[in-house]
Formats: sequence, structure tokens, C-alpha cells
Amino acid sequence: MPRPHIDRADLQGVLEGHRGNEALRAAFEGAAAPPRLLSVLARYIHFNSAFGPGVANLAGEIGARQALFRDPEQPVRVLADRAAEVASDFFYAAVDEFDDRATPWRDTHRTLAQATLEGVARLFGYEPVQLNDIVQINPATEAAMSSVSDGYGVGARLDDHRLFAGMGFHVGSEILADREFVIIDQVLRQKHPALVAALEAMRVPALGEKHNAYYWVRIHTGVEAEHFDAALGGVNKALRFYAGPDDLGAVKAWILEGFARFASVQAEFMAGLAET
Repeated sequence: MPRPHIDRADLQGVLEGHRGNEALRAAFEGAAAPPRLLSVLARYIHFNSAFGPGVANLAGEIGARQALFRDPEQPVRVLADRAAEVASDFFYAAVDEFDDRATPWRDTHRTLAQATLEGVARLFGYEPVQLNDIVQINPATEAAMSSVSDGYGVGARLDDHRLFAGMGFHVGSEILADREFVIIDQVLRQKHPALVAALEAMRVPALGEKHNAYYWVRIHTGVEAEHFDAALGGVNKALRFYAGPDDLGAVKAWILEGFARFASVQAEFMAGLAET
């Protein structure tokens, strides 16, 4: 009997009903004044900072479950565990979060995002210290970050249900983030073309290096699609090698449950992104 498989059709129902990216577009389009744009951008950057630790944690949790992921075609017991193989498709995203592959030195995506925010502030004529009064990180952002950490299982002892739901949560984060950055790039180029041009030419010093001020936005208009493909491959490897006691149909449902949960978290965050 063939094992369950997850493809885009399994995700389509949640995606078709999702309105978070519409709220994202509205938030950036409505942020005309410099202080508003800085706050909206800072909230989005702050929200994104939860994902690197989250996916690294999830990959570690998967990789440690050698008894849970086994290859039935390998007769040698000590050679049959496939936990590292499953984990690798999730860790793929963490690699870029902590060391972008396309830059000549170690660039974390957190550092690159901070360079973007600082670059925007400079072009608007603000000194860095002024951002403490201008940028407002609202409670909705903090709550969303907490939900992301919880969805990835940070600080928790994960049973099988939560582990697989975490995998689905990550799949959701990648497919929706791919569209998020495309939207942000489109709106900034339409509403603030001179700002984008200046950011693309700017280098922001941080931690001994100079970072392109628009690279964080630009790189994410493509890399998230790669991360989604890897995450989808990861959940299907997890289903292929699952050796636990539960029905595989239930395991697939846990993954889809996590996917739907991320869509809900993202929509709630985006709904509060433009709060004054």
C-alpha cells in the first residue's frame, strides 16, 4: 500500500482562503509617511527574526529521532536510520538564516534585515538613535513571534504530533514568505522607487563588514521558493521513513494541521501590521 504524500493540492484550500498577504500589501501601501513606513518595516523584520531559531530548533528535533525515521529497505539496523536525511531539508533554510550562501562573508539574514532598516532610516534623514522613538513594535508583533516559536516547538519537549505539526508549520512559513517578499518589493518599487534605488547602491557597516541595504528584500524574492521546495521534500521524506506507532493518515493530518496553523498566525500578524 503506497504511503501518504503531500503536494500543493493538499495545501490549496488553506491558501485560497488566506488573506494575510492582502493585509501585508495594504500595510505597506498605506505607509506613506517615513515614520509609518519605518514602523511597518521594523515590525515585519522583527517578526521574521523568530524563524531562524525556530527552523534550526525543528531540524535538531527531527535529526535526533533516529528511531522515528527508518528505511525499511535497509536490512542493517545501524545503517537504517534516516532522521538526518529528513532533518536536512528543514536545516536547508536555517543555513541561509545564519550564513547567506551568496555573500563572501558570514551574513546572517538578521544582520541583513537590520541593514535594510538602518538604510531606510538614513535615507529619511534620521540618526540611528532616533529610531528608538520612531519605531513602534506593537503587541500584535510580539504575540506573533511567540506563536512562531511555539509552532516550531522552541523550548518544548515535542511529542510526535507536535513534531509533525512543526514540519507543516515550516512548510506554511516558506510558501507564504515567498509571496510576502515579492509583495514588499513590488510596493516599495512602485511607491518609493528613489528609495529602492538608493538602498540598492548603499552599503551599511555592521560587525566589521559593509552590507547591501536592499539585499535582504531582493534575496528573499527567490530563496523562499527554494526553501519551500526543500520543506515539501522534507515532509514527504518524513512520511516515507516514518516508523512510529501512529497511523500514517493521522501523521499526514498533523502536518496539514501545522500548515493551517501557520497561515492563521501569519494572517493575525498581518492584520495588526499597520496599527497606529
